[in-house]
This record gives sequence, structure tokens and C-alpha cells, in this order.
Amino acid sequence: MKRKIKLFTVLTLLVSVISFAQLKEYDYKRSLDAVKEDWHTVTVPDDVFSKVSPSLNDMRIYGISTALDTIEVPYILKINKEKTISQKHPFEIINTSKTDKGYYFTFKLDAPTSINNIQLSFKDTNFDWKVDLEGSQHLKQWFTILEDYRILDIHNTTSVYSFTELVLPESSYRYFRVLVRSDQQPVLESALISMDKLIDGEVVKHRVKTMKLKEDKSSKSSVFEFELENKVPVSRIKVLVDANYDYFRTINISYLSDSIHTEKGWKYNYRNIRTETLNSLESNEFKIEKTIAQKFRISVLNDDNQALDITSVAVEGYKHELIARFTQPADYVLAYGNASAYRPNYDIQKFKNTIPAQLTSLGLGKEVAIDKIKPTQVSPLFENEWWLWVVMGIVITLLAGFTFKMLSNTNNKIEK
Repeated sequence: MKRKIKLFTVLTLLVSVISFAQLKEYDYKRSLDAVKEDWHTVTVPDDVFSKVSPSLNDMRIYGISTALDTIEVPYILKINKEKTISQKHPFEIINTSKTDKGYYFTFKLDAPTSINNIQLSFKDTNFDWKVDLEGSQHLKQWFTILEDYRILDIHNTTSVYSFTELVLPESSYRYFRVLVRSDQQPVLESALISMDKLIDGEVVKHRVKTMKLKEDKSSKSSVFEFELENKVPVSRIKVLVDANYDYFRTINISYLSDSIHTEKGWKYNYRNIRTETLNSLESNEFKIEKTIAQKFRISVLNDDNQALDITSVAVEGYKHELIARFTQPADYVLAYGNASAYRPNYDIQKFKNTIPAQLTSLGLGKEVAIDKIKPTQVSPLFENEWWLWVVMGIVITLLAGFTFKMLSNTNNKIEK
């Protein structure tokens, strides 16, 4: 009986060591709620992103089963982006004409159908026009869809910008015509008529902790800096401007990539994400490639214009979640924080169509730092240097004694 108990104890310790050997490669862990189904989702909390690599490769789900087996749970990282489905509709331009109001372009669709977007492309540059859009089923009676809609094109040495997209409420007609209020004949090169449907993603709104706006008159620019509560993935930034006049400014959006402490203080390095145009025509909502950061900077080129009053920003990212498959009961944890970890390669990546449509989410416990096994340091033989001096003194004394004895023996032999 005692032998069995000892064997069980040894096995338990062995399993614990193996499990810890896997976990010790990571810096942090969080316990997962009890698993009740084969498939679950685990939402990645905001405060995890500052402790994982930018590639998000270093996240693992481990468990210890009732049979003392160590389990690595396969998962798929899902980023819940929105999707736009665009259905293009064929058409032909059947008429161009001029009246006292301006220039008309009439489009005929193959069949009456619903649309909500018309993209216009003109050969002209540097224009600022107002347009009307009307629809008809038989060319006899026209119904107004858009009125005094502004389209704009700017080409100069510092800026290239074009806004010629007509966004309209869903409308179903066989014929559409665009009135361009211009003194000169516009040259319409092409157009694209479509029905765009947006499938919403799951957006996470990030709280802005601090904001600061400063103007640099010497460079004719302004800099708006803001910091978020956590280092998180950001995919959309909306800039709120307090201005009752038209404006058009080139901006650079960047994020703090690293910082260096020098003799003169901290030096901050910002990396540019993209260049955009801040203007009074659009909503000033900019989509960016997913960037995991906490501090951002928006540089505004004012030229000779009055500096804009940027009052705030709205920052959003997409929800990140792990879709995991569990095969047996166990105590599971989410482990993360390992810069050298590789991207896991699980079979379920190839069988996404087998994942149930409705999944329940598992809650996470508080973050716990994983203790590391520190290598055992061998203490030096003599930690106190006085012992070294004592030993050296003894050695020197012994050597002196042996030397003196040898000399005495030699002298005795010579005398004989």
C-alpha cells in the first residue's frame, strides 16, 4: 500500500513538472471557467495585448485532466471585422445634355434594381461642383434622390484628393440621371453603379485617457497627441473637429513605436501608419491597418490656414476572440507572453466549416504571473576574501618551511 502511495506521489510530481515546463515558457496565465461543451469562445481582454507579441503568436490554452494528462487546446484566432458585399449592376450611358441648370448624364440599367452607390470618375481636375441625382422608371417623370450634393477634386503640389462618390438611400429605378452644376462641360470617363451591403463586425470602443493639441507656427502645422488606457489593437480613428467653415488638410497618423532614454531625456520614435485628408465633406473616420499601440499622434499640415480645433477622437478596434475545441474535462488556463513563441498550427484551421454557429463564451480569471525556475547558482568556495588570504598565508608558510628544511639538509650533506 505504501509503495502505491509513493508511486502515485511520484507520478503526480512528474505530471506537475511536465505541465510547469510548458507553462514556464510564458509570463502570465488566467484560469478559464469550467468547460461544458466541445466548442467555446474566449475573448482576449484589452490588458493582454501589451504583454503579447505584435503577431499574437504567443497565446496558448493548456489544461490538466483528471487523468493527470497535459492538454494543449487547439484554437482559431478570430478578428471580428465588418464586411462589405458590393453587387455591381451593368448599365449604359444613353444621354448627355445641357440646360441652363448644368450638364446631365443619364444611365440606363439592364433592369429596375435597387442601388445605393454611384462612383463617378471625371477627367477633369481641381473642381468643386454641386450635383443632383434623380430616378425614373420610364423617362417621363423624374424623382429627386439627392440635391445639392457636393463633389470635389484637388490636385496640387502638396495634396491629391478626390471625392466623387454618390452615397444615396436605397433606390430602385430603371433610369438614373446626374445633373452637374458646372460652367464648363465635365468629361465623365467612367462610372460604377452598385448595391453595397455592410455586414457589421464586433467593434470594441477604446477609452482615450489623455489628449493634447499644440500648434507649431514655424512649420505651419499642428500636432494632436492622445493616449489610450491600454495598448490595444486599433483599426479605426474618427477625428472630431470644431469648425463651421470648409477645410481641407493633409494629415499623418502615427503611433509610438519605441522610446530611448538619453542624457537629454526621453526620445520618442513615432512610426507613420498612413497619410489621409481631414476635410469638411466627409466624416473624418479613417480605417487603418490593425496597429497594437497605446500612444498616437496626428500631424496636421495647415499651410497658411487657421489651425483647426481638434476637440476629440473616437478610437475603435475589432473584437479578438479564440475559438477553441475542448475534448475532455480539465482545469484550463490561458497562457501568454513569450516573444520567441511560434504561430501554432492546428488541424481545426482546415475544418472551419465544422465549427457550430452558436458558441458560448468562457470567462477568464485574474492575471497571474508565472513563476520561473531560476537556475541554481553554485556558491564560490570562498565567499569572504579573508579566508582566501588565510589559506594563502598557510600555503606560503608551508612552502617556506619545506624550503628551509631542504636547505638545511643540503648544508648538512656539504659539511659531511
